[in-house]
Amino acid sequence: MKCLVVKITTMYYNYSMNKVINIKNKKAIKEIRQLGDKLLSNSDIKFENVHLKKINKLLPHELFSKNDLYINSVTIWELMQPLGKSGSHNYHGLLAEDIYFAINTMETPYCVFKIKYDRYAVVPVYISSYKNPIMIVVEIGAGLVTNKNANINKIVTMYPKSDIDNLLNNLNEKDILYKKK
Repeated sequence: MKCLVVKITTMYYNYSMNKVINIKNKKAIKEIRQLGDKLLSNSDIKFENVHLKKINKLLPHELFSKNDLYINSVTIWELMQPLGKSGSHNYHGLLAEDIYFAINTMETPYCVFKIKYDRYAVVPVYISSYKNPIMIVVEIGAGLVTNKNANINKIVTMYPKSDIDNLLNNLNEKDILYKKK
């Protein structure tokens, strides 16, 4: 009697090094869309030309020491999945265009405020496909998958947020670093 052995594998798309996306290039939308289509193995995505240091001019003290912004491949995939809950995270149903325009307009924010520890929210003036601004939560001094001591600016999450002004009114005044007049 012959026995047939079948090996079942799961295909993960893996980048051996960080993927770099120039956020000022329109083809970045296509690259972001591709990241939402396939769940990659745990890797880092670098957005360059974000110009985060320009935000420092609006703040009472320097917050960003680097211009680039990173995101974990799993995080960006989760952001783009249809709305719903998944374990400890939520899927936010963002379009690639929402992510692209929100990151591209961070340098001219509506507001910046401290959330906790080394995490800050930046709310660009861009209005998402949900008709609300996108709140981007950035961790300062974060690590990478491949280097826990990297000291980078990392997107923890981003999502459409209604009634930003009400949120700001409920914050401690010292935590609000900037609000557009």
